[in-house]
This record gives sequence, structure tokens and C-alpha cells, in this order.
Amino acid sequence: MSVFSGVRRVPARRVRPTLRDPRFAFLLIGQSVNAVGCWASAIVLWGFAAYRFNASPEAISVTVVCWSVPPAVLSPLTGALADRFGPRALMIAGYLGAAGAALAMAAAGSLAFLDVMAVAYGVARSLSGPAGTALPPRVVPPDDLLAANSLLNVASSIGQIAGPLAASVLLATVGFGAAFAADAATYLAGVVVLLPLPLLPPPVESVESVESVESAGARGSDGPAVAETRAARLRAAAAGAVAVARDPGLRAIALARIAVMFTSGAFLVVEPLYARHVLGRPPSQFALFEAAIGIGAIVTGLALPRVGRRLPATGATTKALAAGAIGYGLAAALFTGTTWIPAAYAGAFVWGASGMVFYTVAATALQRLAPAGTLGRVAGVISTAESATETASMPMAGVIVAIAGIRPGALVVAAVAVAAGAACLTGLNRAP
Repeated sequence: MSVFSGVRRVPARRVRPTLRDPRFAFLLIGQSVNAVGCWASAIVLWGFAAYRFNASPEAISVTVVCWSVPPAVLSPLTGALADRFGPRALMIAGYLGAAGAALAMAAAGSLAFLDVMAVAYGVARSLSGPAGTALPPRVVPPDDLLAANSLLNVASSIGQIAGPLAASVLLATVGFGAAFAADAATYLAGVVVLLPLPLLPPPVESVESVESVESAGARGSDGPAVAETRAARLRAAAAGAVAVARDPGLRAIALARIAVMFTSGAFLVVEPLYARHVLGRPPSQFALFEAAIGIGAIVTGLALPRVGRRLPATGATTKALAAGAIGYGLAAALFTGTTWIPAAYAGAFVWGASGMVFYTVAATALQRLAPAGTLGRVAGVISTAESATETASMPMAGVIVAIAGIRPGALVVAAVAVAAGAACLTGLNRAP
């Protein structure tokens, strides 16, 4: 064991998840700017393929796959890297890689090169995904996790609302090249924010597990030592999936998040159909509903830190997670269960609020329950499952709506989140 392994450097004054702490406020500003750039980049990329290279719908679909698949596939691996090297290092590497890929896309001379850079961009995003989940426990104490996650989710929601608007403004005023450069600048802003951020020490178990793998490799370069090292690394890589399979709380988190992702992805199909065929409104109505959802999420996220200390126990957090999944499904049903537009706006607002509560509680529960040193891997496994579910949910929603109709179909996909939340509550109550 290293002679320095017993040394633990703790910041002189801990970071508090409040806008009054300039260190956390600086982090929020940087993450908000970065989220705007991430959302804007997708729109700029797809527009670049269509307008610069006159790409067909099939070719644009390939570009979208190149951009979106790497994070879904690589998240378990990059989660392991976050556990090994620390979340901040992985986030900085991912941000720098994304900035470089964005600048390279601006100089793309062919659609094939653009697709290659889209893959590189996706790989870079995969580095910062699970690492972002693993970062808050290294920044704030356990009692402040819910408040920190809430405000960080607000930053993501700001990006979801402002990103498409920023993309449209940039494309209308300065063109594709400058838009890609602006995207790269937002990632560099994220790096500037992370570099001076003080971190809490890693869990003792995390340090010891890394040292045990390294010592196994140091005993020899052939024979049993190599086999032992490879086996240890395989076990480390699979630790996230094993932890989810063994722990009832982590299984509840995975089930709830997968179900909520199914409902969320399915509603990307349901919402425009609801606005057009049930309410008889123009396409802009869909965008206005999305704005109402975002406003509900932001307002709720800003209010959640006030109750951040009311869920101190792990059991209370996981039960709140199950209740959040139920509330998310009920809010989705409320949103599309009316033909009166003011009521639909209210439902959209409540749906956004319930989503903020659910994802904040889900992140907090995951950070509290994941075994020490495996948070990145657990987050990566769940993220991959969510991505697969979201991809499958949209065609399934189309089939459900085609069979049952728009409003009954919306109730069916909303019921998925409700059923998962109820199943989580039942399973947690039965757990020893």
C-alpha cells in the first residue's frame, strides 16, 4: 500500500450546494453553459449534415446514430474509468475531447468525415456521463447531496430550454462554423470550472481496491499473476452490474429509472400527436408545452434544496424514489388527459416538476446506495439500460397509439412509470 494512502486532504471549508457559495455557483454557471452547448450541438450537427452536404433522411439518421450510440454503449466502461481515475479527471477529458471534435466537425469536408467526428464527439460525451453522476459525492457531504443534485439538474434543464434557442440564433447570425466553435467554447468553460473545484477524499474502499489490482499486476508479468490481474480487472469492470443485481435498493433505482425513461421517450411520440389531433393546435403548441415542462422543472429544482435535509435515511430516499416514479406517470396522464388547453399547460408544468423531483431523488439514492468505489460503474450500467429503453420506447409508443388511440395510448405508456413505482414500493417493503 502506498505510504500516502492514509493521507486525506479535505478542503479547508466544505463546498455548500447554494448560490451563496461562489465555488458551487461557479460550478452551476459552467454546467449550465455546457448544457446549452451540448443541446445546441445536436441541432447544429444535424443541420450541418442536411444543409452543407444535402444529406438524405437516411444519411442524417446515420449521423444521429454516430452521435448518440457511443455514450449508450461505452457508459459502463467509462464509468469504470471514472471510478479508477476520479470523476473530475474523466469529465475534463470528455470536455476537452468534445471541444476538439466540435472544432473538427466545423472543418468537415465530407459527410463521412462528419460522421467520424460525430463518433468521436459521442465517445467524448461518454467520458463525462457516468462521471457527472459520480462527481457530487466528491464535492459535497452526504447530507447535501439532494440539494446539489437538484441545482445541477436545474443547470441541465436550462440547457434543454436554451440550447435549441441558442442553436437557432447562432445559425441565423454567424453560420455553422462559428456555431461549432461556440459549442467548443462551452466545453472549455466546463473545464475552467472544474479545475479549481475542491474535492472530498475518495472512499477508502475505492483506494484499496485500485491498489489491490495494481499490486496483483506487480507480482509478475506472466503465468498466474497475469491471469489473476485480468480476473481482477474483469471483476472490477462488472462490479456495477453485480451491485445492481445484488442490492434491492439499486434494483429499485434501475427499475424506476428505466420505466420513467420509457414513459419519457414514448411521450416524444405522443406529445405532438396530442397537440395536433386532440387539441387541434399548430406545431408551435408542442414547443410551448415543452417550455412549460422546462419551467416546471426549473422552478421545482430551485425549491428542492429547501427540503434537501428531510430525506436523511437511505430507506426514506428509495421510497421517495418509488413515489416519484408514480407521480411522474400520474403527471404524464394528467398532461394528456384533457382537451382544455389551460389544463394541459398545468399538466405539462406538473409533469416537469415531477420529473425534476424524480431524477433528483434518483441521483441521490444512487449516490448513497452504490458500494464505495463503484458509483461510476453502477451509473454507467443504468445509463446504458436507459438509452436502450428510450430507443425502444418510441416505436413501441407508435404501435400502442396506432392500436389504442392517442389519449388511451398516452395512459398506457404513463402507466408504465406508475406500475414500476408501485413495484419498487412493494419490493422495498418486503426487503429485509
